[in-house]
Amino acid sequence: MGFGGSVSAMLATLKTNKRERKSRFDKKGLDIKTAKHKPFIDFKKLAASEELKLKNQIRKDSRNHNRKVIGYTAIALVVLAVLIWLLFVDSGRPLV
Repeated sequence: MGFGGSVSAMLATLKTNKRERKSRFDKKGLDIKTAKHKPFIDFKKLAASEELKLKNQIRKDSRNHNRKVIGYTAIALVVLAVLIWLLFVDSGRPLV
């Protein structure tokens, strides 16, 4: 077979390009203290009061995020409506 050299080159390339697999449970290679990665929380080991605090914090963060999204969406829609209205007013054509 005439493809032995290309297959062996492919296998050698695959072997050299392998990367080390990282897991969430392996702390090696993961910088936990940065803002990008949140520390792993084992919910099975939390006390009832800590679990309640965590749930409330998650709900509060979710509410704040939703309010921001709704606010930014409303502002964008108002700006878009004004721009469309100005385009039609400047063109001299009626809106309907």
